[in-house]
Amino acid sequence: MSTSTIRQLQPAEIPVVNRLLAAYAFRATPPLPEEAAWQKEFAYLDEATVFAAFEDEKPVASAGSSLIQQNIRGQIYSGGGIWGVTTHPTGRRKGHARTMLTGLLKRLYEDGAAISVLYPFRESFYTRLGYTTFLQPKLARFSPVALQPLLKKDLDGEVEMLEIAQGFAQYQDYLSRHHQAIHGFGRFSPRVESSLRDKNAHWLAIARSAQGEIKGMMLYKIKGNGDDLQVTHFWYDDIQGRYLLLEWFARHIDHVKEIEIKLPSFERPETWWPDMNVRTTSIEAPLGRVINVTRLNGMRTGPGRFTAHVSDEYGPWNTGNYLFETIDGRLSISSSHSAECELSIQAVASLIYGTNEPATFSLRDWGNPSAEVQATMQQMFPLLQPFLYEVF
Repeated sequence: MSTSTIRQLQPAEIPVVNRLLAAYAFRATPPLPEEAAWQKEFAYLDEATVFAAFEDEKPVASAGSSLIQQNIRGQIYSGGGIWGVTTHPTGRRKGHARTMLTGLLKRLYEDGAAISVLYPFRESFYTRLGYTTFLQPKLARFSPVALQPLLKKDLDGEVEMLEIAQGFAQYQDYLSRHHQAIHGFGRFSPRVESSLRDKNAHWLAIARSAQGEIKGMMLYKIKGNGDDLQVTHFWYDDIQGRYLLLEWFARHIDHVKEIEIKLPSFERPETWWPDMNVRTTSIEAPLGRVINVTRLNGMRTGPGRFTAHVSDEYGPWNTGNYLFETIDGRLSISSSHSAECELSIQAVASLIYGTNEPATFSLRDWGNPSAEVQATMQQMFPLLQPFLYEVF
């Protein structure tokens, strides 16, 4: 009879245990990655928390979490970005993934996290664990030819092109603006983000006004002459910044075939310029979860108050009665002796992220708020479009 155990890995164990599991799950194999290259790739994960499942001391599953700071309705919260959830074929359908993730959630709670985010291998698996789904980001494709008229416009600025390693500090500073402004925006630690600089695999385009003020930035790659220009991140502060970057695309009319650009769900590239013939598809959406209800104080909410009994099967520390109220425009959560309704932890996540109407909670088996309480919830937590930024 085999013996099964689950434990947290020491930093030196992480690349060794994950070489087969992660490569087999997420890469084209065989062959497995060279050990030296794999060790270097995992060098940035010494801050991570990784759990693994073993059968007779052989690793059969693993899952990791890295510190992430996320903007939720104008307040920054500490949390965990869960990644690399993988199971060897011999260990599948045995509950290892669920058990590991339960251990990770408990560890995040003990480490002071308020929330958790991830990208799912199967959405329904994670919603049962307490997560709610964000809106899907967009992948837009269009030819730069339609943007040619922008080359004759006076946009009162210019674009500077750098390798990301040269402009990394500027890009990090610029991202900080969006981190403070965009709901759902999550960033890893500076050490993890520095891998972007060290790989040096992107061009950085910086849009500036004639006065030298930074108005926008984007990261991109060119696949080859006559191929696509692929934009990983596209940011701008105002209309001038947007059109300076679009004019940069126009400068590649005789160089690339199409522009491929990843955008948040709230962007509307179809309206940017006539005859662009933008084709958009949805790409994988992340999910978010509440780790600790009592650590959600401080986000901007609308007027109102309600009480609820919150249930959390995988985070029993959250189960209890709470008063949710807005004081001076900010959310305050405290214990309550009574409750007007039942809410699952999925419902609480949906409220703070603004992903679902409270009227759907009963249909989803997420709770039973009355019509009156639903109206209060909607007033306090209007629907929003969270955008995570980090992809992992």
